[in-house]
Amino acid sequence: MQAAELTIATSTAPQMGSLSVSRRLNTLVARVFGCRHADMSRPFSRDGRAYRSCLNCGAQRQFNLGNWKMQGGFYYGQPQMTQTPIA
Repeated sequence: MQAAELTIATSTAPQMGSLSVSRRLNTLVARVFGCRHADMSRPFSRDGRAYRSCLNCGAQRQFNLGNWKMQGGFYYGQPQMTQTPIA
């Protein structure tokens, strides 16, 4: 008996990268314009403050438990408790 030969045919067509075109476009837009903070976490409370976090970049925003809405701007880390006077 003779051993049969096994040949594997490969395609010569160009293959797309691991990222699709729409994902590449989204990545480019995020790099140019920054994060849109579209995916927010549920509200958390810690050390007497309530906040929500962006699931993409980690930015946080204060959350008012009284009216169940976010308020103020986005920040990274702990918010500043001191106010700087406006001159």
